[in-house]
Amino acid sequence: MLIYSLVGITFIIWTGIYFLYFRQQVIAWLSNRLGKDRPVPVEDNASEDQLPFNYTPPPKDDQS
Repeated sequence: MLIYSLVGITFIIWTGIYFLYFRQQVIAWLSNRLGKDRPVPVEDNASEDQLPFNYTPPPKDDQS
């Protein structure tokens, strides 16, 4: 049981040292990973050429 306690304490200490040393990088990464994204600005004057697809309905066949 002593071994498990020492392993746990060691893990906590090393995690704390790592976090204190790389605090700014870890906080920036977590903010980027879990933070809210900014909405993409939408242009009102988007032309037809900028659209990713162009849908034209199939021709109607009146020959039934």
